[in-house]
Amino acid sequence: MLLHHSTPLAGLVAVCALVSMLASGCAVLPPDARFDSPAGTVRAEEAEQAALVASQLVELHPRVQELLPDTVQRAFEVWVQAEPRMYLFAGPSYEEADGFWAEGPSRIHLRASAASLERTLAHELVHASLGNSWSLLPGTLEEGLCDWVSAQLVPEGAAEMRAGRLSAASFATGGLEFDVELSAPATVGIEMAVGARVLLSGGLVSDLTPEQVFEVRAGLSTTRLDSGAKKAFYGLSYLVVERIIDQRGITGLHGMCLQAEREGLDEVPTEWLLRAAGLEGAMTSDWRTAIHEALGAEEVRLLVHAYPELLRGTLQRFFEDLSESEEDLRLVRAVVRIPDTDVAVPFRF
Repeated sequence: MLLHHSTPLAGLVAVCALVSMLASGCAVLPPDARFDSPAGTVRAEEAEQAALVASQLVELHPRVQELLPDTVQRAFEVWVQAEPRMYLFAGPSYEEADGFWAEGPSRIHLRASAASLERTLAHELVHASLGNSWSLLPGTLEEGLCDWVSAQLVPEGAAEMRAGRLSAASFATGGLEFDVELSAPATVGIEMAVGARVLLSGGLVSDLTPEQVFEVRAGLSTTRLDSGAKKAFYGLSYLVVERIIDQRGITGLHGMCLQAEREGLDEVPTEWLLRAAGLEGAMTSDWRTAIHEALGAEEVRLLVHAYPELLRGTLQRFFEDLSESEEDLRLVRAVVRIPDTDVAVPFRF
């Protein structure tokens, strides 16, 4: 009623006030426990977790600043929540994220049950620390930079992150290939040796191309992508950034941002990045080869454990008579190789 009888200007003021009141009312409250550290305030549901993350923050924040050229110093908080979120109801979507950086309130949100709080914190600290020149990285590449930094600073979680990112990237390039070699000693009564090429393709994303990683900002909550596509872009971004830094260092990657800035460009041209990553003119199959080359033995071990049917399914398809005997299975040897690389990882059933 009040809005109906007000003048247009008064009505606009009233609407703005109402929107502001509703927005503040829908914001989540900070977690109960608080720990103030020299690097910033950490809030969590439990005091022990707040203190733990604060100690990680004190350790990681200066290392992020030291590793990266062009960083900014800002005051911020870290909130550790059961589900990372800013609002009680509708708001930016972070349903699958282990963390995110909210620039408006200057706050890092972390999922309390994240596989690695430390690695997730390192990733988000990069977002919080980047200076303006880094904004010239196109598409999803800032996420790849954050992942690369987190792998450097939290190496014990690097293989798990790389396995996840690279396998996700492979689902945008036709899948991930493995050569599986099986053998068993003659003492089991069956002498065998067989090889098979297995294509890991359960999460294939067929409606995107690798080069779209330079166009789509998959890290923004406002970018609507299904889970598979978002993971694929994160993986492709990590692959590109890692290859560039391997060849030119972190200063080389940043140098392209500075060059684009000097030339008055809105972002680093795709062709510069492809050339620096050794992917200029590459077909989709070349991107898949680059993913194969990036995988190491530890990543292969993690992927085989994540997809157990990779080995057991191969064995059962070729030797169904053996699959009924667990004793026979335990005597079978397997070697998983990445095609066209020197990576060969032995396994036992």
